[in-house]
Amino acid sequence: MKRICALVPAFILMACQDSDLYKVGTVLIASATGDPEKIPRDRAAAIPYASMGLELGTTPELLLVLGTNTAGDLDWFAGDQLFVRTRNGRITRTVGLPYDLGGLREVTTPNAAVVGGIPAGAQYSLDFPDLGVFGATAQCTRRSMAEETISILGSAIPAVHIVDHCAVPAMRWNFDNDYWIDKGSGYVWRSSQHIHPKSPPVVLEVFRPEQNPG
Repeated sequence: MKRICALVPAFILMACQDSDLYKVGTVLIASATGDPEKIPRDRAAAIPYASMGLELGTTPELLLVLGTNTAGDLDWFAGDQLFVRTRNGRITRTVGLPYDLGGLREVTTPNAAVVGGIPAGAQYSLDFPDLGVFGATAQCTRRSMAEETISILGSAIPAVHIVDHCAVPAMRWNFDNDYWIDKGSGYVWRSSQHIHPKSPPVVLEVFRPEQNPG
């Protein structure tokens, strides 16, 4: 992806020019075997816009800033080399990771029961351009595990732990995605999501939510 910063609003250009963020793609790959490192509270607090952290395997946590919100599709950026799109807390596309999700689309399931704001049984269409795979069907079932209090930047958040078990028969791939959602609003504060058969799960945690989340 070329010059993502040129595509995002001017109010996040300052964050894009931070040297740590600008080189995030290189750091992400080069640090694959390093010790995990969390973003300090003061650094996250210094960003006055919606932001979140991203971890991949043992890589240091990376800071992403919300660039656009288009009808619920949230586009998050770290410099000009990393892009993550989410919808209702679920990753639907990535660019700049070692292995990217080309696209995720929900296939409507009528009359499905709802758990944590998402149908308990749902189908998704997945694209993996690097594998030459487009439209692979994932069948997912959702379970509510337990109420848990999670900590993000030192703040305690009462949450419900939700697990999606997904199967992609055409790829012989099975995986579990974990979500920690707000007990009151259903907002997804933290998640661990598989985005590619060759990649460890992506862990996201929201530092500052978008306006009017959920």
